[in-house]
Amino acid sequence: MAHDHSHKVQVYHATAPTCHWSWGYEAVFNRLHLVYGNQVEFRTMTLCVWDNFTHYMKEYAMKWAEFNPWLAEIKGTIGLPVAYPLKRSQVPFNVMPASLAAMAAYRQGERAGVRFVREVLRRSCVEAQDVSDAAVLRDAAASALLDPRKFARDVANTPAREAEYGSQGHGFPDLPLSFYGIVVSDGHRHVVLEHAFEPGAAEGAIDYLSGGKLRKRRPTDVAGYLKEHGPTPEREIERVFALKSAQAKAKLKALLKAGRAEKTMLAGAPHWRAA
Repeated sequence: MAHDHSHKVQVYHATAPTCHWSWGYEAVFNRLHLVYGNQVEFRTMTLCVWDNFTHYMKEYAMKWAEFNPWLAEIKGTIGLPVAYPLKRSQVPFNVMPASLAAMAAYRQGERAGVRFVREVLRRSCVEAQDVSDAAVLRDAAASALLDPRKFARDVANTPAREAEYGSQGHGFPDLPLSFYGIVVSDGHRHVVLEHAFEPGAAEGAIDYLSGGKLRKRRPTDVAGYLKEHGPTPEREIERVFALKSAQAKAKLKALLKAGRAEKTMLAGAPHWRAA
């Protein structure tokens, strides 16, 4: 029987495949999907952090000497390992190719697009790869299990991807969307959350706006999560599955012992992936 979800609580967010804040919000959105399923509607725009790094730095009145301290501040705020410090040569001049590639990936479905963006995010924010490079984007598409030929054709159609990029957000209400914040809405009331990288804040907003009437599931499949999302820091596992540090370490150690997970070091910290 069809269900009417017109009452849905909606979660709005502006993301980008090279934005550290977006990497920080991965745990929040992934947990919300697992807990609420299709009872909550997620509406995002995939934007671009800069298409000219020099202009970006001038716009924010930031000198290169301040860039790495800023990264350190971001690392502390999101509570996740990130590539730091960076050399000037490691920062791509124009990251718009990654955002347009995301438009191409979404043409293979919502799940494919989300998976691709995560692959690019990790490469950019944690591994310091140059995601403006076409080869890196192809590798990310392969890891996201995209159809490589269709992806290549869609990426090559730059005018169409630019049109899709520019048309995002049509029909969105007038909300203060940003990379560092999310907005939870029931269509009448809006809860604005900034730097809310612990999922409990968004869950609380959803439960408040829904009157606590939504069914909530308790995510438990850590191995399945690793298979779905690729290399994952321990803190993300803690957040997605509402685990204490010791509990997450024990579950990951058990998966490692059972041959179901592998540990790899990224940005000087352990990350886990499906074996």
